This record gives sequence, structure tokens and C-alpha cells, in this order.
Amino acid sequence: MQSEQAQADTLYIQRLNDNHRAEVRVICVAILFALLVFALWDIHFLGTNSPIIYPSLFTRFIICLPLFITIFLLSYCNPVPRLDIWLTLGFLSVCTTTVIIHFYYQSIFITLPIDSILLCVIVIYFIPNIFAYQKAFLGIVMMVMYFIFLILKDPKLYELIRAAVYLGLLNLAGIIHSISFDRQRRAIYNKNQFLKEMARTDQLTGAENRHRFDDRFNDLLEQARLENQGIAVAIVDIDFFKQYNDHYGHFAGDECLIKVAQTLLHLKRHPLDSCIRFGGEEFILIKYGVNFEQSVGWGQKIIATIHQLNIPHEESELDQRLTVSAGLIHWQPNSALTRTQLMKLADDALYKAKRNGRNQVHVHMSKV
Repeated sequence: MQSEQAQADTLYIQRLNDNHRAEVRVICVAILFALLVFALWDIHFLGTNSPIIYPSLFTRFIICLPLFITIFLLSYCNPVPRLDIWLTLGFLSVCTTTVIIHFYYQSIFITLPIDSILLCVIVIYFIPNIFAYQKAFLGIVMMVMYFIFLILKDPKLYELIRAAVYLGLLNLAGIIHSISFDRQRRAIYNKNQFLKEMARTDQLTGAENRHRFDDRFNDLLEQARLENQGIAVAIVDIDFFKQYNDHYGHFAGDECLIKVAQTLLHLKRHPLDSCIRFGGEEFILIKYGVNFEQSVGWGQKIIATIHQLNIPHEESELDQRLTVSAGLIHWQPNSALTRTQLMKLADDALYKAKRNGRNQVHVHMSKV
């Protein structure tokens, strides 16, 4: 099982890749355009009779073209793949190609300036779709490859010093900027996630609120259909809660709601299980991936777990401690019930539990 932090990191990377699909496509088109421009420049500068013109063109297009076409197509996939990794590989091919072209030109005694190397490194640190460590990797690899090129061509000392200063400072500035950019981007993401969670969470109890239930319940049913999984839905109501509030006071009532909600939240086992405060002292519980018999056992466990809290309730007409009643329905993936019908049947079951004496779960027996 992944830790919560690992899960959060995975979700963040997925969201980032998903949100930057359009930028990835623009980058791919820009790279392909740049390949065409530099190919035309090679033809114009070298001429078609040059011994390195065809190797140069071959190198530019064979190394880079397939990768960026693949990345462009992957940006349309669902779920989105790790486009940041693919882009890192794509720009690694660009760095490699750039240095190889320098070797080709040097083979006919033409020394290209460092400008193309610097331009490549600058572009790397301005890519919004990859992370700081990936940019640093590309920048350092580019610098190392260029130094290998300089050493093999037997450069003068000032060329090595100039390359070291230019590329070293450029990489240092780029890494610092990229780390800062990543931190700010993650902070904004975390803040937005926090605000979304706050908007979907009941502030008193920490359970999900009705807005979140309304927002995701239909999607949950659709996922259960696709995965052929059953769902149990229970509406849970605290027995004689008005009397509890009148006797112990509203602050004590709030504390009681918090204890009940936290206990119900601890019953969650599957990531898609839910506990929603639907209003007042009423909660909706959802249990994912269960059959009918498991649903019944789960409903009985809800009643027993709250009873075992031993919360005093002197005004209860049933017991001297707090109890709850629940109406439960089991939904199957082949069910024709709509969300409204499902909730209506669960609500009817709740009222039957109350009429039958409370402190119990009433299960709607229909399995349609």
C-alpha cells in the first residue's frame, strides 16, 4: 500500500500531466518546426554536395522525429501517461542530436559556436511540463556531452573555461529557478486541493458534505457498473437527538455529532467508501464492493459500533446511552434503480427501522 504522501505525489503528477496536454502538443509542434528550420539551414549553409549534409539531416530527423510524434499522440491518451518522462526523453534526444551535429561540422573543419548549446539549455529550463530534477538532468547531460566534444576536438584552454563558465552558470541559475518554480506550483496545487476539500467537507464533523455526495454519487454507481461491484447505501439517524440537545445543550450535541461521525469514518475500508453528513443528525454511509449478505452484516455493525461508544443519553426512550437507526439498501451493478429511487428506498427503510423500535437497521429486501 502506498503511503498517503506517495498517493498525493502520484495524484499531483497525474494532474500536472493531464492539465498540460495542450502545452505538450505545442512543444511537439514547435520542436518539429525547429527541426525543419535547422534542416533548411544545414542545406543552405552546407549545400547538397557536402559529405555531412545527409548524415546531418538523417540524425536530426531519425533521432528526434519519432519521439516527438509519439509524445504528441500520447497526449491524447486516457488515462494520461507520464508525459513529463516522455518529454525528458524527447529533449534528451534533442541534446544528443545537437552535440552530434557539432561533431559532423567539426569533421569538415567547421567549428560551430556554443550558441546552439546555450539555446538548448535555456529552452530546457523554460519547459513547464517537466520537473526541476528532470531539467537539471538534461542541463547537466548537455554540458557533459559538450565537454566530451571539446575534449575530443583538442580545444584551447580558453574554450573549456568559457564553456564551463557559460554552461555552469546557466545550469545553476536554471536549477535554482526550476526548484523555486516547482515549489510555487506545488504550493498552489496544495492550496487548491485544500480549498476543494474544505468545500466538500462538513466543517463540524470532518465527514463529507452533501455537495460532495451530490457531485460524485452517480459517478460512483457508473464505476461500480464497470467493475461489476455491489454497493450498500445506509441512511443513519441518531435516535432522539433533539432530546439529547435539549438535555445536554447544543455544545454537547456538537461533541456528540463529532464522536459519531468520527466513529462512522473509521468504518471505511475501501477507498471508495464514504461517510456523508447529510443534514442535522443524519448521515449517509456508502460501502463499495459488497454483496447482499455483506451489506446486511455491515449495517448491523454500524448499529453495534455506535451503541458501544457508551455515550450517555438519559432522555432516550430506548436506552440510557446513545443509539442510531439505519435504513439500508443493497445496489447491484445490473440494477435499474436511479439515484433518486435508491435514496428513496433507503429513506423508507430508515423510517421502518424507527417504527419498529429504533436502535436497529432495516434492510430493503429487493435486490433489483
